[in-house]
Amino acid sequence: MRVQVVSTEQGRIVSISRLGDVGEQVSGIEKAGVFPDSGQRVDLVELDEKYQEVPLLELHQRLRLDTSHRQPRLVSAEDFTEPYLREPRLAGEGGEDG
Repeated sequence: MRVQVVSTEQGRIVSISRLGDVGEQVSGIEKAGVFPDSGQRVDLVELDEKYQEVPLLELHQRLRLDTSHRQPRLVSAEDFTEPYLREPRLAGEGGEDG
């Protein structure tokens, strides 16, 4: 299942929604959701099967958006590396200090 994710540059989820999720009644609304603010991004990503029955509110706490790959993906917060820690000079992977 694909979901729409609005996130910060740091991978924190601002909004996550299932496409076409307007409840049990037909509302006539074709598109709904949260518009990104300055410094935020919108991505359509695949939601792993193990999270498909988890309430959306809980996904905000359990997942982060990893944009370090060509295709953004949702990963567990425990497995997420903050973007600032990926910088080579900070992670000791090169530069003058390492």
